[in-house]
Amino acid sequence: MKTNGTGARRRTLLRGAAALALVPAAARADDPLRLVVGFPPGGGLDAIGRALANALREPLGRPAIVVNQPGAGSLVAAQAVARGRPDGSTWLLAPVVVPAFFPWTHDKLGFDPMTDLVPVAMIGTFPFALVVGPAVPARTVAEFVAWAKANTGKLAFGSLGAGTPSHFLGVMFDRAAGTGLLHAPYAGAAPVLMALQSGEIQAAFVVAGSAAELHKANKVRVLAVFGPQRAASLPDVPATRELGPALKALEDASLWYGVFAPRGTPDGDLDRFNAAVGAALATAAVRDVCAREEVTPQPMSRAAFAALVARDNAAWGEVIRSTGFKATQ
Repeated sequence: MKTNGTGARRRTLLRGAAALALVPAAARADDPLRLVVGFPPGGGLDAIGRALANALREPLGRPAIVVNQPGAGSLVAAQAVARGRPDGSTWLLAPVVVPAFFPWTHDKLGFDPMTDLVPVAMIGTFPFALVVGPAVPARTVAEFVAWAKANTGKLAFGSLGAGTPSHFLGVMFDRAAGTGLLHAPYAGAAPVLMALQSGEIQAAFVVAGSAAELHKANKVRVLAVFGPQRAASLPDVPATRELGPALKALEDASLWYGVFAPRGTPDGDLDRFNAAVGAALATAAVRDVCAREEVTPQPMSRAAFAALVARDNAAWGEVIRSTGFKATQ
């Protein structure tokens, strides 16, 4: 078959243009800043990222956009940013799992979250909660612990997936309370809450806000919120600080969103972005979105955030190593 020369040349030019599009160009001062989020549009961190993008324009004098790179709970996004140019144009918005879980749950990451990503700014903290199904004969944590101990090896707790914070919070609770609960991983909050309502599992560890409406409708019961204070959406539910020293480890379990940059990003850029995030978190628009997503803004210095990251890497690492869990890639 004959090949049209003009068509062949056109295809070659198109292939060349496509290849060039995959090569990142050097950032210009008027290019938008990229806020990379490792989850699809519509989630909590995505919503906060979009509010931040709008609020960052004034303090930085430059537009910002959210770029969604979902996959493996932020692993894909973290890899992309860690390998990106350290020119102050790309920033990772990530949960605690990136620096504190991934180094322990994955053997072959292809990068080191603790050295290839630089802690820049804290966004805020969010609480998890212990939730039980409607058939569970317990109205308090103490009653649940007593009932679980009387049924050791027969009851299961659901998590948002193996290797997630809810998995390891369940492990921490089980050890602190001596309940002998089995672990049943699910693919997210919706299926685990459905399993809880149907009686497929007896307990679950989920983000507090995701169970609030079901709790108010008496379809599940939230027994405790992990942390030093009650959740705004669950004012009738005690925080673990109110329940005594036995659950102290759960009170201290740190769950947060933060900002990271590729290693080598200039200190001046890091300092400016930290200050800009602090200013953005003080705006009504960002605080409203954070409140809706049950995130408490926690601005802090770069040094304080780096110290928190190091502390949580060590603390969560101890829990994760003790389980022997490893993710399959």
